[in-house]
Amino acid sequence: MVHAMPLVQGAEFKILLTNNHVVLHGSADESAGVMLRGSVVLDCHETTKVRSVNLKFTGKVRVNWAEGIGTHQRQFRDEHTILEHEWSFLPPTRKHYQLAEGHYQWDFELPLPGDLPESVQHNLGQVFYRLKAVAERPTFSINYTDKKEIKITRSLLPSSLELTQSMVISNEWANKLRYDISVPSRVLNIGSVVPISFDLKPIAPDLKVRSVTSGLKEYITVSSGQRKRTEGRVIKFLRDDQFQVDSHGHWSKVQLLTIPEEESHQIKTNVLSDLIKIRHKLKFTVSLMNADGHISELRAAVPIIIAAITPDDDINALPAYEDAWKSMPYDPATIAAMVASGSLPPSLAVAVPNEAAFRARTTAMGDTESGVEEETSPWEGIDLSRVPSYTTATRSGRLYSFSGSSLPAYDTIAVPGRNGEAAVCT
Repeated sequence: MVHAMPLVQGAEFKILLTNNHVVLHGSADESAGVMLRGSVVLDCHETTKVRSVNLKFTGKVRVNWAEGIGTHQRQFRDEHTILEHEWSFLPPTRKHYQLAEGHYQWDFELPLPGDLPESVQHNLGQVFYRLKAVAERPTFSINYTDKKEIKITRSLLPSSLELTQSMVISNEWANKLRYDISVPSRVLNIGSVVPISFDLKPIAPDLKVRSVTSGLKEYITVSSGQRKRTEGRVIKFLRDDQFQVDSHGHWSKVQLLTIPEEESHQIKTNVLSDLIKIRHKLKFTVSLMNADGHISELRAAVPIIIAAITPDDDINALPAYEDAWKSMPYDPATIAAMVASGSLPPSLAVAVPNEAAFRARTTAMGDTESGVEEETSPWEGIDLSRVPSYTTATRSGRLYSFSGSSLPAYDTIAVPGRNGEAAVCT
């Protein structure tokens, strides 16, 4: 990380980001993208002259590898620009800008497409995203610069089928063995512990299991033109030769395979781009000893997805717009004030059976003695602590609606906390 540092001319120049770790939600075909926001800040401690202030965002994918030995060695290189954008906060001029002592800030935002490849750092190739700000100074003066690396990862949507797919290999092999090998999910997360279950049933007489091994292997494929290079490496390897035989004659075992943490740099997440592809497989080997002493091996493999985070761990994932109020910290005065101001419809307030809702309803609907007829709530006389059946719920319809002109702005859902602190929606 590059840190802004005080400059000899009495100024500090830096890029500030709301978040330098961007999470894309869903696959490349599903993701709607995300907005990158930040500011370029120049703090002048004295009158400062600049010719221009610019910012550039660059996203690139780059590959580089060698094939052959000695004089026959050939180098392959390729580079593509994924995305590029420039901002000119103070356009270049023949004359310089004279900035008085003070704080200068230029805000920016950039929509990042949902099909961007994730960030990768590998000896065969890289996918990187970078911001560079430059305040150009007059001749013979040192320019002010600052850089920020943007990390892009991807999180599957909670509705993705891959999250609910368990991996099971079940078959009979060569009239010797019936086997079931199972993994609870196709998607494995960085730093997680994965249980791999083996259930082996011998068919041939006097068959013995010598050992069972499990391995996590990573494959990276880089390409340049028509040339491709693929390398594979074993990330994790487990071997077990201790089995328990149950009353039905099964050998059973559960191996616990730990996915390395991201900080260890031992593993990369799955990536799919034009020049770099990273994929993973779980590989299994069951070594058997036959009655005649001959050794046989059963081999199997399943493709998996290594993800950086799960949807549940993604703190940047926003709730659906109509559900955003549900995650708001409960505060009776705030609810009443939002309904009174029109930010939330009265139907929402009365849908919440509590004292604040009653006060909000009274405020919004007025006093019945002043000539306003009091509405009859559809749930009056019903025990609200009981959950209705599905059939009853579908007949009754929704108790509130966000349709019409009463939609609150999304940012109004974040409300001030107590003691001057911001309340965070959880």
